[in-house]
Amino acid sequence: MLKFFIQKFLFPSQGSFKKNLIFAVVATLATFAPDLVMNLLADTRIVLKSSFILYTFGFMLLLSFCQNVFVYIVLALFILMQIIQLNFIAFFGQPITPNEILSIFTETEHVFKIEYLRQTWFVMPMIVLFYGTTIFVFYKTSKTSRKIAAMFVAVLYLMSHKPMHAFFETRTFIYFQPRSTRASFVNSINTFSYFFFQYLKHDPASFAIDYQPYKIEKIPSDVQNILVIFGESLTPKHMPMFGYERNTFPLLSKRINQNPNQAEMAECVACGVTTATSTALFFNMVREPANIKQLKSLQANMFKLAKENGFETYYLSSQESRLVVGLGEKYIDHSLNKESDPDFFDAYLDEGLAVRLDNIDFSKGKKFIVLQMIAPHSPYEKHYAENKEKFEKFLPTESENRLEYSVNTYDNALLYTDYVIDQILEKFASKNKGKNHLAFVTSDHGQLFDYHGLWGHNHLEGELGKVPAIIIGNKVPQLSKTISSYQLGEKILAALGYKINNPNLNNKSYYLHGGNIFFPYGFIKYHFDAHGNPIFHKKQNTQDLKKITPKL
Repeated sequence: MLKFFIQKFLFPSQGSFKKNLIFAVVATLATFAPDLVMNLLADTRIVLKSSFILYTFGFMLLLSFCQNVFVYIVLALFILMQIIQLNFIAFFGQPITPNEILSIFTETEHVFKIEYLRQTWFVMPMIVLFYGTTIFVFYKTSKTSRKIAAMFVAVLYLMSHKPMHAFFETRTFIYFQPRSTRASFVNSINTFSYFFFQYLKHDPASFAIDYQPYKIEKIPSDVQNILVIFGESLTPKHMPMFGYERNTFPLLSKRINQNPNQAEMAECVACGVTTATSTALFFNMVREPANIKQLKSLQANMFKLAKENGFETYYLSSQESRLVVGLGEKYIDHSLNKESDPDFFDAYLDEGLAVRLDNIDFSKGKKFIVLQMIAPHSPYEKHYAENKEKFEKFLPTESENRLEYSVNTYDNALLYTDYVIDQILEKFASKNKGKNHLAFVTSDHGQLFDYHGLWGHNHLEGELGKVPAIIIGNKVPQLSKTISSYQLGEKILAALGYKINNPNLNNKSYYLHGGNIFFPYGFIKYHFDAHGNPIFHKKQNTQDLKKITPKL
């Protein structure tokens, strides 16, 4: 009986153990070889530890004893994780986080760009080579390798280790956070475990913090028309008004210099590091992390307050509508975005915002207008591709040096952005002669260029939060040297005829929020020193913040 049990359930096929070893070696090499390529081609600093290599070899050896279908499913899961992970590392310079996994589904148009292949071209061939070889070797060796029927139980147990820790919260989020020097496969296991078994299971209410409610006070204002240009990926480090050596904003600089008494500008720290986060928090005047109740209440929503004070409201955007959450759509009288009129924006790009602004009748009533741009979002060269003669001034743009290529194409895209903003400001000013009017120019977040190995945005870094804040018009309110987006929002509310009283505002501290604010997310608290410089504190997470009494 015992012999029958062993033959039937433990060793149904007495294959060659040597074939199991061959698969384990090849699969282990396929797991870690991509990291060596990443160090070579993507300038990463991944360190391969012998302990995890041995652990992975042992796991792959156990996997080789399982039935073929199960092995293919496990390999497919690993390959999918690594496709996402390695492409992300190649482009952004750091491992993917749970917030950014969700962005794959919420920002699909920004994620799947053929132009990104310039930086990630080697990833898919590398995956096909290494993992394709693994699958081929398994296919060739599995028929004659040794099989143990119940081994899949042991493999499932090992695979469940990190997901179980995530699901039952036996470890804090720090345990699952990716590290740039870790093997990509290790980061994938940690990040995807946290994403599927902890991140997605949360109802926003489960990590929301109970703050004291805001109070809105009505105040006098004689501003008749208000324009907010909400830019994309603008960093003061690449703007001449803030000391950049290249004149990337010649028209806006000239406009400010010619009318210094009608312009104020400051370096600003954005609400968040993603478009969706910044847009929602900025236009709802939410300062604190995980203040979901305030965000959903729309109590301080700019469009709502504008309508209540007699303004006709406009939201015109060349971005996707799904990037905007909780904007207060029911309080917007006139709305236009890339999805509602794709042909229009395909033809005009951001210049379409100036065209639509020109069609607004300013002869009657008060207007509150928000224009949200897409330039200079990466890929940068896309925004001026149709007019290279006019905007491709900083060369070379075909450089193999990523920093040189990125900076030059970004700066050229800023020339296009400057052209569009100047068109908008010119039309707004011409339609408001003799009227009290204000135009606010800021951005959702900044942009990084090899900042400690990081590129683009979506990174929770204080440097990424830095954006411009510019006000142009008559009776322009004064700005400090450096401000928060929350403080800039207070200026907009004052122009609308309101003052916000936030009892949670202690010690003049503010927050730079991570992505996907309706899930557990990271944030950075900051304050301004005596010289007006932002001092960023260490990173925190909303999920852990709920466990302590917040000192905000």
